[in-house]
Amino acid sequence: MKRETKLIIIIILAILAFINSFYLAYDWIFPVNTISNIYQIWDIKEVPSKICDINNLFSCTIVANSEYSKLFWIPFWIYAMFMFSLVIILWFVWLLKKREDIFKLILVPVWAWVLTNFYLFYLEIFVIWVFCPVCIWISIFLFSIFFISLYSVLKCTTKQ
Repeated sequence: MKRETKLIIIIILAILAFINSFYLAYDWIFPVNTISNIYQIWDIKEVPSKICDINNLFSCTIVANSEYSKLFWIPFWIYAMFMFSLVIILWFVWLLKKREDIFKLILVPVWAWVLTNFYLFYLEIFVIWVFCPVCIWISIFLFSIFFISLYSVLKCTTKQ
């Protein structure tokens, strides 16, 4: 697969992951009072729950409201938004500069988030006992970006 194709796949995955992270962070960015006021203005009687609240085993709200969902009082998905924004910025840097080491640059923040993601999975599986469906999708996007970048870095180093 060509370098450009891999980078296009990475940018699409990063944008999708950012959108999913924003979906989870929406309630934190826009507090309930703001949302309730909007619903009152539009005369909507009931504020809907998240679409990812399937049952007690698969629920974004239960995970989001757990004591483990924040680091330094900031939800993990805010950090995810910043990390995926960084990947998107690095992609634009590559567009402007055509840097050869772009996959190495992408791999650094993604590797850090992969390690964080393992910790979050541990919390969901063994501590909270609830899975966040949107978090699972974000993880799929993250691991895809990670493996594409890692493969490209390893392939590049074996050529030299």
